[in-house]
Order: sequence, then C-alpha cells, then structure tokens
Amino acid sequence: MRTAFILISTIALTAFPAFAQTPQSLKPAPDAEVGRQAYADNCVRCHGPTGEGDGRDAKRMHPRPRKLSEGVFKFRTTASGTPPTDEDLFETISNGLPGSRMPDFQRLPEDVRWQLVYHVKSLSPAFQEQKPEPLAFGKDPGPKGANLVKGKELYTQLGCNACHGPVGRGNGPSAAALVDQWGEHVDPADLTQGWSYRGGSSPRDVLVRLMTGLDGTPMPSYAEAVKAEEVWDLAYYVRSLQTEPRWSRQVEAVRETLGWEKAPRADLRLGNTFYRNGEIVPSSVHAVSVQALYNEKEILFRLSWHDRTESRETPPDAAAVALLEDPKLRWSAGSLRGWAGKPEAAALVSYQEGEWTALLKRPLPAGKAAGFGVMVWDGGNGEQGRHRSNSNWVELVLE
Repeated sequence: MRTAFILISTIALTAFPAFAQTPQSLKPAPDAEVGRQAYADNCVRCHGPTGEGDGRDAKRMHPRPRKLSEGVFKFRTTASGTPPTDEDLFETISNGLPGSRMPDFQRLPEDVRWQLVYHVKSLSPAFQEQKPEPLAFGKDPGPKGANLVKGKELYTQLGCNACHGPVGRGNGPSAAALVDQWGEHVDPADLTQGWSYRGGSSPRDVLVRLMTGLDGTPMPSYAEAVKAEEVWDLAYYVRSLQTEPRWSRQVEAVRETLGWEKAPRADLRLGNTFYRNGEIVPSSVHAVSVQALYNEKEILFRLSWHDRTESRETPPDAAAVALLEDPKLRWSAGSLRGWAGKPEAAALVSYQEGEWTALLKRPLPAGKAAGFGVMVWDGGNGEQGRHRSNSNWVELVLE
C-alpha cells in the first residue's frame, strides 16, 4: 500500500452540528439482521465477511480495504488509540473516502447507514474494550484571527517538514522511510493539493487530523504536545499551502509575444495503476499543470507537476505530450531529447522543492484546435514503458 498522509473531514454531514454527538433517541434501535444484510450487500466484496479486509476485490484496490476486525480506524474525532464514535463511523459510511475505493453511501436510507454502523462495531472487540473519547477542539479563530506566522513555526517545530517537506509537497527527508503498522510503505500527503485530501481540506478538517492522528500510520496525534488553540494556527497555515486547482478539458495557447504570464493555466488530473510482482502499484503523480505559447511555426508546452524524488537514473522521471495527429514528444530527466529521438521536443527543465517544470515544443498544428494528452513517468516509483500516469484527451485551442 502506498497511501499518502490523508486529511479527511469526519464532520461534514448536515444531519447534526460539527463535533456534536447524535442523541441516542434520534438513532434507530439496532437491528442485527438489517445491519448484516446491508453489510453483505455493500461491504463484503472489499472488507470480507468478517471484516478481515479480505473481500474478493481487495487485492485489486489501493489503498487496501480497512481490516474492520482490528478496530484501528484513521478517521475519528476521538483520542488516538481509542475507537471512533458512532457519528465518526456514520459520517465515513455516508461521505466515503475520496481518493480511495471507499464510496459514499448516501443512496442508502439514513436508518440503514446506522445499522451498518452497529454491524461494523460488532466485528471488532475494540468497541467493547474501550470507550470512545471525543476530543475538545477549541474555538475556531477564523481566517482573520489565525496566526500564520506561528502556524509556520509550529510546522517546523513539530517536525511536519520532515515528512511533508518545507513547502508541503510530501518530499521531506523522512518520506521514503515511512511505513504503517502493517509494514506497508506510506507516502506523506502533498499538502499543496488540498483537492486530494480524503474528504475535506478546510482548517477544521485539518485540525481534527492533527489532534487525533491517523491510527495505524506514521501520522501522530498532537493533542498532548500542543494546545488546541495553537493547533488552529497550524491548521490555517496548512490551508495556506494549498493551491486552488484550475481543472479544465481545454488548454488555450496564446501568442508567444504575450509570455507565460498571459497563458491560462489548465490543471489535468492524471491516473493509472499497474502491477509489479503481482502487487498493485498506484501511480504517484496525480496532476499536471499545462500552459502553451505559439508562433507561426511552433507551439511550446510548459508542464509542471509534483514528484517527491528527483530521478535522473534508470528509470528516469519523464513527461510526454501526445497529439492525436502527431507522434508523442517526450522529455526524460537527465537527457533533453524528444520522443523517438526528436531533439526539438525539449528545451528546458528544472526541479525545485519537489516540482518538475519541463518545456516541450513541436510544429504548429494545421488547424486552430487539436486533441492531446499528457503522460508522466515517476522513475522513483519504478514507472517505465507503459507504466505511467496519464490524462484524458483534452482540447488544445489556439487563441
């Protein structure tokens, strides 16, 4: 499993106020048969009949389904080492975990979701052995009241940069050595990509993860180390690291005389998975930013993407632009070359603080629009040949 440091909201439902516990009188009475049947219909394929995480689809998933029988849950509003509240489980079931194969179950009636909560609790003795201990999260100071300078100091003081890197791109010096309690490597999150947090990227969502930790992973709880009032400053600082994405299915190229400042940036999602030695290996680059300039003869693409490691050896980091009407144009770390040896494909590359930037050029398309796609290889993830991250086809439009 190669999961990132995951930040997810467990407080987003509108059914009850954030951090509040649902009165028992508003919950349906447990019905073991309804819960068992709902679990069999919706959960067994992944989590297995007894919650061992051994469902028939489990091996094809990343991250692997939770072993519910162990009673170790990442997403809670409770103290580290204690089980989640009923509300925590209800919200995870209702909202799902974006970025994983865990879907939301909003389609199920609310009372059925509560029966799933009761059934999940029946799969692990942890819920009988320990009582959930919800934490106090203090008062939200709001954007104007948060001290980002203090938050940045805490980011270094608490060692966040050791895993997440100095600017939050998940490329800290300790990142490569992180493993979870099951011995699987885990990648710290790229904190600049708030859209990839599993469920929520607001300061409140971040605060909950900082205070409770992610049990079973290297991400600890800071509830004993720092006061909640100070953690709010850190949560707002993490929020300040996020870059708002500009998702688009179209890239607009502008005249080269206008320069990159006038070239609209389009962000493209990337995705793919492959198998190595029978084990699933997810792609490690999840997005690429694209800009384009053109003149009467050529078009120049600027690609930027985050990569935790700078790989120039075999297999190297690489990027390519594939146009529907032309062969691919490729840049590969360590050698400025085009796809199939076309030297005109690449012009400039740089790697700074976990981010590659590469320029690739090609002859101008014949028409005013063309279809193209982007591919990225992460050499540090062992990606080569057909193993890569790739976008969907998008439209290139000449301004």
